[in-house]
Amino acid sequence: MKAKVFLGIRIAGTVLAFFNLLMFFALRPCWSGISSTLGYKGGSNTFLLVLPIIVCVLLFVILLCDLILKKIFKKDWLQILFLAIHVVFFAAIMVVIGLGAVDYMRFVWPKFFTGLAAVIALVLLYFLLFVYPKTRLKDLKVFKYGVLGVAAVLAVGVLANFTFNWITCSPVVYAVGDKYQIVFSTSVDATGYVEIGGTKYYDTYNGTTRTFDRIHKIEVPMEKLDASKKYTVHTQKSIYCGPFGGFLGRDISQSVDFKPVDVTDGIQYLSFSDIHMNLAQAAKTATFVENYDFLVLAGDIISDVETFEDANFNNEVAHAITKGQIPVVYARGNHDIKGRFGQELHKFVGAEGDRFYYTFYFKDIYGIVLDLGEDHDDDWWEYYGTAHYADYHEAQIEFLKEEIAKKDYEHYPYRVAISHIPIPFVNYRLNHEYVKKTMTTLLNQMDIDMYLCGHQHQLMIFEPGLIEPFTELSYNPNYKNKKYGGYLTDFNFPSFMVSKQGFTFKDATNITGAKSHIGFYVDVDLSVNEERCHYLNSAGEKVDVMNMFYDKAYGQEIRIDLTTKEFLPQNA
Repeated sequence: MKAKVFLGIRIAGTVLAFFNLLMFFALRPCWSGISSTLGYKGGSNTFLLVLPIIVCVLLFVILLCDLILKKIFKKDWLQILFLAIHVVFFAAIMVVIGLGAVDYMRFVWPKFFTGLAAVIALVLLYFLLFVYPKTRLKDLKVFKYGVLGVAAVLAVGVLANFTFNWITCSPVVYAVGDKYQIVFSTSVDATGYVEIGGTKYYDTYNGTTRTFDRIHKIEVPMEKLDASKKYTVHTQKSIYCGPFGGFLGRDISQSVDFKPVDVTDGIQYLSFSDIHMNLAQAAKTATFVENYDFLVLAGDIISDVETFEDANFNNEVAHAITKGQIPVVYARGNHDIKGRFGQELHKFVGAEGDRFYYTFYFKDIYGIVLDLGEDHDDDWWEYYGTAHYADYHEAQIEFLKEEIAKKDYEHYPYRVAISHIPIPFVNYRLNHEYVKKTMTTLLNQMDIDMYLCGHQHQLMIFEPGLIEPFTELSYNPNYKNKKYGGYLTDFNFPSFMVSKQGFTFKDATNITGAKSHIGFYVDVDLSVNEERCHYLNSAGEKVDVMNMFYDKAYGQEIRIDLTTKEFLPQNA
């Protein structure tokens, strides 16, 4: 009995040791968060910065000691000691997950299971080298031929490119400039094209149809799709592409009815930001809006862009809400920069080439999208020297100056500006002060009717003229009775932050397990030069809001005079 108990202790300890090492290594997207929580804020003392690496090495050493020492000495007390050590580290890892890493487990689990697969492969190799020759399996023909058969099938499948093609994410229509960018994805490398009214528009690379991509982005003239009101995406698997020929699979297609922006009944649009993977909640909120012309996704739709699927998640959300039937406007968030596929993101969403600042035009609507990039200044320690946004910001400042010089916006009665990180609001960290002040000055010249942003995970309303610019902010005492820090710029345009999980203005903002995501709906009536807007949750309820930094309640609906940019009284 005693032997069985200690055998169980030994097995439990070994399993925990492997779990701790694999899980902590998989948690590396959160290592900087661990350092920050422990107090590291940059500087020359880098012990806290490298502490997670030290812990990871320590867990590896403990695992080796567990495997080697227990095999050599075979002492009962040694089994208990190592189990206790593993339990302590397991508890610490659970604390790390509970303090915030839980929001990133979507990215952690794949890394964990990749590590687990590597361990299983090593165990299998150990079995074949040291155990298999001594067992009766070596004499079983069924076992030998079975393994050989599985290996043969896998080899033939790889050599023959034996895979199936289908559309994994149905199309999304992004608006950029005076064109639409229709994006969809396939299960394997394939071609892609869009057919509109008998005309075919191909996904090409300098004249050649792309055959080695799973994401397909085809640019089409806006007026063509608006007139046709229907498009069909096509794809064929790339079976073989060689120097003297090639083979494509069968044509797979999907047709979608399209609804162009129609201003005869006014302008209506819906906006979300900081969804952070909560697709179901955002999509549910959208179901309570029956009629709108376009969707705005203002960044941080996902928390990390580590894989193809992460980058494509933007399209999963956009299609779940729009079904590919109305245009989508996309602004990049700071979390959309993170990860390997952050540098490939322009292939997946609306963008002007590989840049995320651009204009877009609908009937009676001028739009401009800006991108501040990361949310700290370039020298922030978590960027480990890879952030160089000063030139990127200057390019956008010049872009704004060019737009002002062209005066294209003067031909459109309604003008909307969008960015993920708020331009009129300098938070308590005081980052991006220069670019925010400069962009504010330029946007002030463009008579902007609505500015949308996200990032702070709050419902903030920035009303022009309500709070003295460049003065330190304190919270509205009805919200929190303390100073905030930071300040507002001297903006002259109505500005709204669309960025919160929850059902109410004061809900907690945890990402994981959120039951609701709050969106923002705008209804513009150009005949009376007024826009009405409200926040909406996943229960279909309008959200009561207040100004977070001024003692003012807005209720469930906000009305704005487009001529004066004044917020109208609730009972008017």
